[in-house]
Amino acid sequence: MANVKLMPKLGMTMTAGKVVRWLKKEGEKVEAGEPLLEIETDKVTMEEEAGYTGTLLKILVREGEEVPINQPIAIIGGEGEDIEEILKTLKVSEGVEEEKKEEKIKVKIEEKPEEVKREEISKPRATPAARKIAREHGIDLSEVIGSGAHGRIHRKDVEEYIRKRTEIVPSQVTVEQKVEKKEEIPSYRVIPFTGMRKIIAEKMQKSINTAPHFYVTMEVKMREILKLRETLNSKLKEDEAKISLNTLLMKAAGIAIKDYPIFNSYVEEGQIILRNEINIGLAVALDEGLIVPVIREVDKKGLKEIAREEKALIQKAREGKLTPDEYTGGSFTISNLGMFDVVRFAAIINPPEVAILAVGKIREIPVVEEGQIEIEPIMEMTLSSDHRVIDGALAAKFLRRIKEILEDPLQFML
Repeated sequence: MANVKLMPKLGMTMTAGKVVRWLKKEGEKVEAGEPLLEIETDKVTMEEEAGYTGTLLKILVREGEEVPINQPIAIIGGEGEDIEEILKTLKVSEGVEEEKKEEKIKVKIEEKPEEVKREEISKPRATPAARKIAREHGIDLSEVIGSGAHGRIHRKDVEEYIRKRTEIVPSQVTVEQKVEKKEEIPSYRVIPFTGMRKIIAEKMQKSINTAPHFYVTMEVKMREILKLRETLNSKLKEDEAKISLNTLLMKAAGIAIKDYPIFNSYVEEGQIILRNEINIGLAVALDEGLIVPVIREVDKKGLKEIAREEKALIQKAREGKLTPDEYTGGSFTISNLGMFDVVRFAAIINPPEVAILAVGKIREIPVVEEGQIEIEPIMEMTLSSDHRVIDGALAAKFLRRIKEILEDPLQFML
């Protein structure tokens, strides 16, 4: 019995998917666990398995087409199986045909009478003088109105026609010049919102419209945490993932969230839902947009394990190979633009989360300590919070807790 393959839902926010490439052709054998096609979601491009064993009898969605989730995209069944009844009952987007049949449209053509040749029309009645002047000026006498008996054309009629035509021509030329004016080439080009960019636009617009954002910024002295990072990395083997600043930030955020669990929540149907797991997302910039791979239960993992997962997820994100489980379910996000020489910025909350931490570059700046000027590596952090859930004082306490951990990294060991 034939089975209908549907567009799968590969993530919580996915509403439609685009068929990037079919890995099998119609008529080829497929296995249930074998990759059948590549699908582009709002986040990544990934392979989708056939789901059934048999023959790929029909491809219903062309490469490059986007269809809603649960829309039929293919039919898999026994070789030679009749699927006409299935096709009749399916609500398919445009079917795939190697040669699309052109629909024959009956057009009623109104037959126009043939133009009558000028030679077949009797010549206008005109005096010899009128004919002579008309011939000299290339005038068709059929266009001249005669003033004589029975419409006979006289010399004066032709001369009057010539005078009027001379007056009309300049205005006609002006009109033609206006009509023939070349169209101006637009000084812009249109880039439609598609794929990942479209979803990002929708999510960010929804976030800023739904969650009333407010922002808290603090400076952090980074000398001690940078020392710790250097010491820890010196102990790692060459093939082990190095501990990055983001590794330390994620761990610090995980510890702070345990102290302030409201930052591990989301709003749903007028209620605040507290999550059980602390899952930290790290924003990764791609050519086509932004994606946030998620490291789960950060509070329960050591720095080496976080660094290893971080490296693997960033690599998969850049290759477009993240699975839905690897970029969904986050409860708090960190966005770091320090590598782009950004000193400070405020990020938009990644819905349905209630806060996001934005960090800038580390700068060597003079700091006054006990009356003495010292040069300190300083980093600025800005916390964006959802005011429906979090108040200013609470945001300040949470951000100060992250600051305390980074300035006194021995707290990682507690």
